[in-house]
Amino acid sequence: MSGYIYFDVEIKLAKKPNQLSALYLKSSIDHSLTKIFGEIGGQTEVDLLKFDEQRQRIILRVPKEFYGKLRTAITLIGEYQGVPCNFQVKKVSPVLLTLVETHLDFASQTIE
Repeated sequence: MSGYIYFDVEIKLAKKPNQLSALYLKSSIDHSLTKIFGEIGGQTEVDLLKFDEQRQRIILRVPKEFYGKLRTAITLIGEYQGVPCNFQVKKVSPVLLTLVETHLDFASQTIE
């Protein structure tokens, strides 16, 4: 049994892009994997499980053997639709439920 690793990632942008969408974010991650590891090495199964456009946060799932590749690829993304950016990993866990706490903390801060 291989198992999965879950990433809670925040996208920090220099300015608002034309469109911030799950499809474009996933494409940006896939492109980074291919650019760094090549056509074959970049073929990593990455699932975008949650996209919070308002908070610019995503939750990703990857088989644990690809942890290093995904961490490298998202760390090296420096541009999103021509806008300078960085993807900041907030939390990593083998248990998805442990990331829920992080998102609940953010929700309570925005209610004020």
